[in-house]
Amino acid sequence: MIKSLKVENFRCFRAIEATGLQRINVVVGKNATGKTALLEAVRLAVGGTPTVLWGLNPSRGYFGGVPQPMTRDIFESLWNSYFFNFDSSTSIFTDCSDSNDKHSTLRVSYDARTSEGAITSQPAVPQQAAPTIVPTSFIPRLAFERSGFPGTATLYATALLQGGLNFDQGPELGPVTEFIQSSAMGVNYNPNVTTQLFSQLSLQQRESKVVAAVRDEFEHSLDSLVVLSPTGGQPALYASLGYLKEKLPVTYLSAGIGRFIAMLSAVLLRRKGIVLIDEIENGLSYKSFTALWKYLLAFATENDTQIFVSTHSAEFVRDLLPAMEGHENDFTLLRAERVNGSSGIEVIDGKLLEAAIDQGVEVR
Repeated sequence: MIKSLKVENFRCFRAIEATGLQRINVVVGKNATGKTALLEAVRLAVGGTPTVLWGLNPSRGYFGGVPQPMTRDIFESLWNSYFFNFDSSTSIFTDCSDSNDKHSTLRVSYDARTSEGAITSQPAVPQQAAPTIVPTSFIPRLAFERSGFPGTATLYATALLQGGLNFDQGPELGPVTEFIQSSAMGVNYNPNVTTQLFSQLSLQQRESKVVAAVRDEFEHSLDSLVVLSPTGGQPALYASLGYLKEKLPVTYLSAGIGRFIAMLSAVLLRRKGIVLIDEIENGLSYKSFTALWKYLLAFATENDTQIFVSTHSAEFVRDLLPAMEGHENDFTLLRAERVNGSSGIEVIDGKLLEAAIDQGVEVR
């Protein structure tokens, strides 16, 4: 598990440090204080590749293209939103330590060395014309300097001479990470995520615990869950209910139940890994909160999985108490707050959190 994390010049964080991270880490705070950004920082710190960073904006619902012909301004505009206050003159930096005393750092910055793979862009040329290249602007590579990662020490995101982008591939730090996005982040709940996660779990013949959880908490007549493609199109997750003559797509039953299945499946699948869940309460009735905490803790403990979740819901935080009883050391609360244009993180350990909730202290 990640035990400590330091982040500099990333998103809304000028500089933060969170220590004492535990099995389940709950991120709270008002809107625009950095809850999602903290989950993204964990993903970047553990992933450490251009592909990981590139995928964070689309996960927020922003699907910017790659205009052609490529210029330096265009290339840098694709990345500058990841830097604090769009200031790419200072590197993005992460530093994390885990429970096995492993230590890793990542530094993301533009590499201005012209002799080391940067290119000059060219205007578009008709196919029938002679391939004359007229340089218009120097485009530096974006360097991902990795320390403590297996494999390649430095990876690059590079603009290609013929147009488009190239991302060097390399191994991540170690833990397998699953990021379940918020259904309110500009993108609707994606049932394909649930289908894919449940399919992998079913392939390992480990789906019975998820089926039992859905049966106990939502639908007592549930016989089974199965992935089907009856029309030959996109496979989907179907539920067999005792009172229906045909199986029903889970999306028809409830999008919230689908997200519940995705979360539990991810925790079971990512054994000894990390699961990140943004705005965990979305789509769920408050009556399901206690049950969800119970299953998350049980499955995470059983599979040695670490969980980071963000939430807006005071009820969701209060409903931690039954799950926390006897497991206080498995929980940490991370409160995000924005001050003078930069976000900070306050760490509250499980024992103090329980006392604060009991006394009615506002913990969001």
